[in-house]
Amino acid sequence: MGMAMSPSLVFSLLLASLYGAVFHFIWGKRWRDLALYWVVAVVGFAMGQALFEFLGFSVYMIGLVRVVEGTVVSWACLFVARWLNV
Repeated sequence: MGMAMSPSLVFSLLLASLYGAVFHFIWGKRWRDLALYWVVAVVGFAMGQALFEFLGFSVYMIGLVRVVEGTVVSWACLFVARWLNV
């Protein structure tokens, strides 16, 4: 029997993957950048979810996903990664 993934987790991964891909499309140069930006976007989105869950603050939620907060932290992490030339 397979392990089912939560719809909130799948939606979060899809959004973060989209952010990483768009960031790479605009600013990426190498294929390695795509993998890096994907990881940074996913980790940033998860950090945004956890931080604002802890703070008990939400602007716009779809199910259990804090869309605005996750998006802002994810993009902030992507810009920091680009700024650091990681």
